[in-house]
Amino acid sequence: MTITLTPDQERAVQDAIRSGLLNSVSEFIDTAIEMLPRRDREFNAEKALQAGARIRELRKGIRLDRRGKSIRELAHIGHKY
Repeated sequence: MTITLTPDQERAVQDAIRSGLLNSVSEFIDTAIEMLPRRDREFNAEKALQAGARIRELRKGIRLDRRGKSIRELAHIGHKY
C-alpha cells in the first residue's frame, strides 16, 4: 500500500518521532489505527447533546459569590473590561 502525506502531515509524523513520542512511522500508523475504533466508541453525538442540555439546566440556578451573582452575570461583568 502506498500512502501519500501532505507536507504538514509528514512534518507531524517526523516531529512525533524526533520528540520520542513514537519510534517509527510504522508505530505512528499503528497508533493512529488503534485510535479509530476507540474514537467511534467513545464519542456519541446524542449523548453529547444531552450532556450539554443537562449542564445548561444545572447552571441556571448556580450562584458563585456571596452577592448572589449568576455565572451569566459574572461573565457579563468580565466582558466590560
